[in-house]
Amino acid sequence: MPELINAKALAHMLGVSRQAVDKAHATGRLSSTGGKFDPTVAKIQWETNRRRRPARPKDPAGGAAKIDAAGQSPSGEGSGYWVSKTRRETAEATIAELKLAELAGTLVLREEVDRMLFGAARVMRDQMLAIAPRLAATLAPISDASVIELRIGDEIRVALAAFAQQLRAGGLVDVNYGPTG
Repeated sequence: MPELINAKALAHMLGVSRQAVDKAHATGRLSSTGGKFDPTVAKIQWETNRRRRPARPKDPAGGAAKIDAAGQSPSGEGSGYWVSKTRRETAEATIAELKLAELAGTLVLREEVDRMLFGAARVMRDQMLAIAPRLAATLAPISDASVIELRIGDEIRVALAAFAQQLRAGGLVDVNYGPTG
């Protein structure tokens, strides 16, 4: 006598839900002995008696019929409902991901970033434009090129440090410009 299995094991073997097996058994499409199923017989009964969904209409090339953006097939069958529902679900999932990223602090508003970068760039521009007038009088009497280069380099580092400070204050980056050594 073959070994009998329960509905859960049969569902797993057939690759369907337990509810599908129970429904097929209740409607007489699967037979059992004391609530247990013979796997071989049950598989044959399942394949013979299962309700198959109607196939999609085929296009002349042999594949499934194409569905346009409105959810209509060329023959006029179908509905835009599923297309609309899918688009809506996709949009809702995208919104939920954006909200999660914002709450986690990994998403920032573009306007805030633009405003902060504009302010930091303005400070850097002002610092860089102030270097030449500030150094002109003090560098004129110096004839040693290495001293001139060091002073200009120091001024540029001060301007970059001010820019980095603006970026850190805005919370965009964690950088540190300055002399290395």
